[in-house]
Amino acid sequence: MIDIHCHILPATDDGPRTWESTLELCERAAADGITHIVATPHCNEQYTYNRAASQAKLDELRFRFPVLGFTLGCEVLISDENLDQVLLHPELFTIGETSYMLVEVNEVYMPKTIEDALGELISSGIMPILAHPERNPTLRRKLDLLESLISMGCLAGITGNALSGFWGGDVQKVAETMLRQGLAQFLVSDGHNLKHRPVVLAEAERAAARIIGRERAHELVWTNPALIVQGEPVSA
Repeated sequence: MIDIHCHILPATDDGPRTWESTLELCERAAADGITHIVATPHCNEQYTYNRAASQAKLDELRFRFPVLGFTLGCEVLISDENLDQVLLHPELFTIGETSYMLVEVNEVYMPKTIEDALGELISSGIMPILAHPERNPTLRRKLDLLESLISMGCLAGITGNALSGFWGGDVQKVAETMLRQGLAQFLVSDGHNLKHRPVVLAEAERAAARIIGRERAHELVWTNPALIVQGEPVSA
């Protein structure tokens, strides 16, 4: 399995604070069957994203834990300032050297309508991957809006533990509906720590398989994430 949304780098955001914790998360991920992780530190009003510093930590992580493959990305909150920076220097925010970018939308910080902001990214050649839409207050209430965004060219990743009820029954129902309606292309860990939000996907894949079948569920944790890492097209 490949996890394209994970806060694995130490002392970077609200993920692990120490290298010891990071390595424990990696060990748990490998034991769960994950073979590649995209590190996605937050880029928002609370955490400044430094590509060079994050890359240095990722390079050290590759040395310390060679069992897993790693790619650098980030989770960009779409705000006025971030949108300007992303459009000016997209290479500082994308997943590796691809055109894919993990984005978080929040009405409080939205510079425009969600459609307009993401449309600007798409027009500039950036392919947005929506982070945890099942937990977004707007998108989970308006799946027609999510469907419209996917029709525009966006992709979407469901947090794996949403399917187990970790985020509550309402979020679980939305996540299940997204699967049934084909509104998600990925399952992700959004891992932060070993105790409550570990870097695991196997249980989520099994839960998804009960809803959409094993083949389609495996596409969400392997086929589609592999295409992202390689920079290849993913079908919505």
